[in-house]
Order: sequence, then C-alpha cells, then structure tokens
Amino acid sequence: MSDSRDEYLRERLAERARREERRREERAPETVREGGLPEQIDAAVRKIVTAIVIAGALIGAGAWASGDEVEAPRYQVTTTPDGRIIRLNTDSGTVLACEGNQCGIVVRRGQDLEDAPPARALPAPAPEARPALPAPAVPKADNGAVPVPAAR
Repeated sequence: MSDSRDEYLRERLAERARREERRREERAPETVREGGLPEQIDAAVRKIVTAIVIAGALIGAGAWASGDEVEAPRYQVTTTPDGRIIRLNTDSGTVLACEGNQCGIVVRRGQDLEDAPPARALPAPAPEARPALPAPAVPKADNGAVPVPAAR
C-alpha cells in the first residue's frame, strides 16, 4: 500500500508542478516565451502600431462627436491691377468694391450683371504747384552775432 500511496503522491506532485509551470507561462510576457531578439522587436513594433491605431481612432471619434462642421469661407477677396479691392459675400451674393478710402456696393443679390463695367470718371487734375517762398532773413547785430530774443 505504501508503494501505491507513494506513486499517488508523486503523480499529484508532478501534476501540481505542471499546473504551476502552465500558470507561469501564461503570466510571462509574450516576448519571454517566444525568445530571441527578432521576436522581441516584432512584438514591440506590433504594440506601438496598435497604440497608434487606437489613438487615431480615439481622435477620430472625438472629432466626429464634437459635431462642429467646417463652414465654407463667407467672403472671397481679390484685387484689380489698378488697386481696387473687390469682396464677394458668398452668403448674400453682394459684391463690394473699394478704391482708396471709398467703398460701395457694386452688385446686390439677384441683380443682373452688365457686359462691361461703367466708364470711370477721370480724377480732377492736381492744382498747380507754387514755388516755395524763401526763408525770412534773420537780422544780424553789428558785431556779426545773431541777437537772442528777449525773455518774457
């Protein structure tokens, strides 16, 4: 009976040792079980790529959940060779033009466009430039010194 009992105990101990070994293998990191540098590098790259994919998915989900739609620009602006600035309001269809410090509505919503713009009036000619007057002469004292004005 002692032989069968000893054999029974040995078998139980062996079974317990196998279970412990399996538990250790399950708890051990994947890279340790696989072994070797190439396998460790491959596992590290897989983890990094997985982290990047998850981060991208979270960013995309956040952008989608925010619900803010990107609106088209409300204005379009251009300039002409003669220095005018023209602005188109894309919501209302109004066209504004500015020249110098003066701005005005060129076309309103629903208004028809003409084939050619109206002729521009020529600017008024500049007044004639008068020659500058010479500076007044300062009187000199008898000894050649310039007199000092009197104090108040």
